[in-house]
Amino acid sequence: MPPPPDLSSYRLSPEDSQQIFTAEILPAEFHNLPPQHVSSTASASPPLAILAVGQTGAGKTRLSPAILSAFHLVRDGASSPGPAHLIADTYKTYHPEYTRLMLSTPQLASPATGPDARKWLAMASREVTRRKLDVLLESACRHPDDFVDLVRIFSGAGYRVEVVLLAVPAALSRLGILVRYYERLPEGQSRNLPVRLTPGKVHDDSYAGLLDAARFLDESGLADQVLVVRRGNQVALGVVKQQDGKMAGGSGSIADALERERERLLTKEEMKTALDDIQKLGMHEDAREQVGVVRAMLQPLISGDDKSEQRGWPELRPLTFGKVGEESGGTYNVLRLGQL
Repeated sequence: MPPPPDLSSYRLSPEDSQQIFTAEILPAEFHNLPPQHVSSTASASPPLAILAVGQTGAGKTRLSPAILSAFHLVRDGASSPGPAHLIADTYKTYHPEYTRLMLSTPQLASPATGPDARKWLAMASREVTRRKLDVLLESACRHPDDFVDLVRIFSGAGYRVEVVLLAVPAALSRLGILVRYYERLPEGQSRNLPVRLTPGKVHDDSYAGLLDAARFLDESGLADQVLVVRRGNQVALGVVKQQDGKMAGGSGSIADALERERERLLTKEEMKTALDDIQKLGMHEDAREQVGVVRAMLQPLISGDDKSEQRGWPELRPLTFGKVGEESGGTYNVLRLGQL
């Protein structure tokens, strides 16, 4: 196997990186956001950062609209501009070589521009904290050190940090990647990203990186709340930081819950969706080999009977959101959105 290509020549200088961030990214990504938090509740509660994290294809794009809708209602009212919405994967499109690489050597577009994109995401996060804005950030956690830095940026700035960790079996996220590409689904085109088939290594790196992120959440105690959520917005674990700094509300660690849910038998709804998706992909001849791989990955997760409860799996509850003036204590499936 030949060595990977040297992509160092694509790295931008600090000066060029800053110029692009100031001249292009800020006007495009922050044009509808106020220069600082103007909510009437600003003095009563700290700004809020929600981090929605899951490997590529896990379903972040489908989860985020529900969070954003709840954000508008709970934090500032439906007439406000709402929170900043940062999507880690979209920043690479601002790299001056991204379009050319997509046209000539698309397999290099992401690795060549990724290092600068990751810097811009951190810069955007710091800009959010400078303005004291609420924020929803989506990340695949392919580089878990970046996730650590992001949590520290928000926590260090006095934010309340709530994390939604998508616990999705690799078979379902690999299937999700294929479906959004071959069926040209909207979630395959976040903002101005072109439709692209995510390489298997990118998926596998993010799948592994998410577990590292979960371990960090267990060890650091920097998050104020963490929910472990399956596809379809079903909550398996919810833990909340107590006054003593320790997490409470669930059995076992966050990392344990993530690993456990990745191995849980599919629910009837998940199984039906997966089989329907495989049937759709059968119409695409060039997807046949990858569909075969996904079929094999699904086998350990499929049973003829629904035995999940017999095996002692935790109960799954639908994801809901905190409401103004309503206590959420003791309800593990509620993403609090700062409502304690």
